[in-house]
Amino acid sequence: MSATGFGARAVLALTGISYRQLDHWARTGLVRSSVRQAAGRGSRRIYSFADLVALRVVGQLREAGVSVQTTRRAVVWLQRHAEQPLATLALTAKGKKVFALTDDPAKLIEATADGQVVHAISLEQVARHLKQGVTEISAPLTVCVRVHGRSHRAVLTPDLEAGGYTVEVPELPGCRTEGDDLAEAKRMAKEAIEAWLSVDESQKVRSRARPG
Repeated sequence: MSATGFGARAVLALTGISYRQLDHWARTGLVRSSVRQAAGRGSRRIYSFADLVALRVVGQLREAGVSVQTTRRAVVWLQRHAEQPLATLALTAKGKKVFALTDDPAKLIEATADGQVVHAISLEQVARHLKQGVTEISAPLTVCVRVHGRSHRAVLTPDLEAGGYTVEVPELPGCRTEGDDLAEAKRMAKEAIEAWLSVDESQKVRSRARPG
């Protein structure tokens, strides 16, 4: 993945869990942010892509009614095997119980019981879904900003780690800014363009005023 880390805003958008769940799981150690953990007021947790997979799996297990203790064991197993390609991973039985695959990849049959259907999670599918989500939410946005009656093209690139957007106006070299959300990014883009044009005009005036 091109992104090196994911802040809370990106994590919530990609995994579908709530901030309350994210915070609780971090505080209890169920799923911590492996890139950077919060260290006091104003600091941010930064999650890796492997953390996103773990969070999505935990969310699915909890939605399926799996206990916190069993979920915790599954997360530990996932973390121990994270270096392997996700396509080769499978959540297997615990203890003496044996589970058989069915035609439905979302179900396993407990062969040692009375044919009990057990919830299964495809980690390959989870990872594929998350990668698609990362691609979608990290795609730059292009907006037109009118300044002094002229339209300027501004490119807004989401910052998945810190949140918000970085803003660049390609036609105006060095014209860059940032915003915490889309509305602020557009407003800051306009202010940055106005400032750039003002400086450029001042330089032209000084240039014309110099003796030949």
